Amino acid sequence: TDNAYGEYVWQGAYVFDISLDGIELRGRITHMDDNADLLKRSYYFGSDYSVQRSLYIDNVLYTISSMKVKMNNLETLAEINQVELS
Repeated sequence: TDNAYGEYVWQGAYVFDISLDGIELRGRITHMDDNADLLKRSYYFGSDYSVQRSLYIDNVLYTISSMKVKMNNLETLAEINQVELS
């Protein structure tokens, strides 16, 4: 039977600007190089590279998955560094 849950689109953290004028998407950050890891699973789109948490300290946005911690500039979202966890 066909999978009723649809198809994979994207996984990661969305970064928004919020002001009195509204909410605007600034960008997005993912830990996946491609979606091949997600597509290996037949009924559930899951991966050890799925972003599970995010936090910021000063001007650095940290995103955390089971496989890595990624650091991005909070203003520009440019990647600063990443640490592989396994």
